[in-house]
Amino acid sequence: MTFKIAQLLLAVLLVTAALSAEARLVVRMVQVAHRHGARGPLVVDNASDICGTEYPCGELTGVGIEMLNSVGRFVRARYSNLSLVEEPLIPSTRYNSSVVYTRSTGIQRTIQSATAFLSGLFPDDYFYPVVYSHNLTTDTLLNTDTVPSVFGRRWLEMDKQNAALNPVVDAYFTSDQIAAAAKDAYIEGLCSDHAARSSCASNLYDIATSFEAAGRLPSKSNLLAAMPGLRAYTIAWYRYIYDYNKSVEIDNTQGAASQNLAQTMLANINAHKLSPSFKLYEFSTHDTMLAPLAVTLGDHTDLTMLPPYATTIIVELLQDTESPNDWYVRPVRGSPTRQANGSYVFQLMNLEVHCIDAAGNQYLATTGICPLDGFRRMVDYSRPSVPNGQCTLAQNQYDNMGCPRTVADGKPVPYYCWLYRYVCPQTACPDGYVLGREDLQCYPLGPTTTPAPQPNSSPVPMAWTPRTMDPKKAKDIAVGLLRGVEEGVVLGSAIRKHGE
Repeated sequence: MTFKIAQLLLAVLLVTAALSAEARLVVRMVQVAHRHGARGPLVVDNASDICGTEYPCGELTGVGIEMLNSVGRFVRARYSNLSLVEEPLIPSTRYNSSVVYTRSTGIQRTIQSATAFLSGLFPDDYFYPVVYSHNLTTDTLLNTDTVPSVFGRRWLEMDKQNAALNPVVDAYFTSDQIAAAAKDAYIEGLCSDHAARSSCASNLYDIATSFEAAGRLPSKSNLLAAMPGLRAYTIAWYRYIYDYNKSVEIDNTQGAASQNLAQTMLANINAHKLSPSFKLYEFSTHDTMLAPLAVTLGDHTDLTMLPPYATTIIVELLQDTESPNDWYVRPVRGSPTRQANGSYVFQLMNLEVHCIDAAGNQYLATTGICPLDGFRRMVDYSRPSVPNGQCTLAQNQYDNMGCPRTVADGKPVPYYCWLYRYVCPQTACPDGYVLGREDLQCYPLGPTTTPAPQPNSSPVPMAWTPRTMDPKKAKDIAVGLLRGVEEGVVLGSAIRKHGE
């Protein structure tokens, strides 16, 4: 009995100590990564029936705008709360580009979502936001579809993907149930081929979630009844494409799909410590980035694998006010929830945050807070184990790209081969050949050969070591890092430019 009482007292003391330490922490900078808001479905046929006439297919809707407005309002309120900050992080209600940096994928729904977030964050009528973007087809910072390790699994081994996911469809649906749901979704033709039932399920879920946001789903009884099975299929699909398991050799080699963004967040943290600049970084992206980002933080739950519209991960940089050299990171996650009056309110939901201690032990952060070094180790845990690891493909994936071996083959460069060679010029050609700058063909190495540029490669991210330096040099480094983000170049290039 005495031993149990001692254990209880020790637990109380530990919790009290943790709460006391947490009370000393204040937020110094935040990074907000969010999915776009509600949009029209991504379809080609029957567009007017599926998407209506008010908003084009694939574009942000009025509901989607309100979702991101609510995220912005939440961020303003949270970081004006003096229990979290010493003073409001964003004091002005008027947009200020020196306080907030915004980067979006180069597509309308994410650019509009970025401005909708900023509109909620800055309620003043004076509103002329700056949103940086990069060509969607070559953006490897916020678009995982351009990362070879991702598009290899997603598009270059459909036979293996279908073999893994068709049983999920079969466990939930008969052919008649699929046909009935497809009729409600206006995609009967697309779902008529039994061999393509996984693709059908993917499209049904996309349309159903869009209908749900628009208030149309209750009138589609068969599609509504299919939602549990469609959710189960979608969770399985995300796990197949975006999950990470270090004990699996190909995962360990390639790293997690979100590494470019996660390492950029680490770089922004270090730049802020050296020379504070922006108070908030906004990254407007897609569900296919939010899921692997949560995986990188250690959350592999079903919630991670089913990110709703406007899902948001906020990475807070914290400083101990009594020990200013001690820094911490607190990631939080949430999404907008529809209220009875039709408006949206952003609400936090669970995020399993893991840290890694100096001995290499991974543990669940019960308070959601990691020491900065523990957070850095956790992010680095899922980085590629070899240089250019994200360029490593399974042989069947590489074969399915259909790349001409050299220009002498006389064949054009197919899309995924072109994308692979653009992102991974170091591994694009056989020995003795060099990649052509214009056509991305492999030419014999010679004195007149012009090599291709090397943007957006995926090296093993550098290990950061904080150091003391001249403030002007620190500012130059921060500017170089941000310029690298703006131009979509590899983070390491901006770092190496300054020799740090």
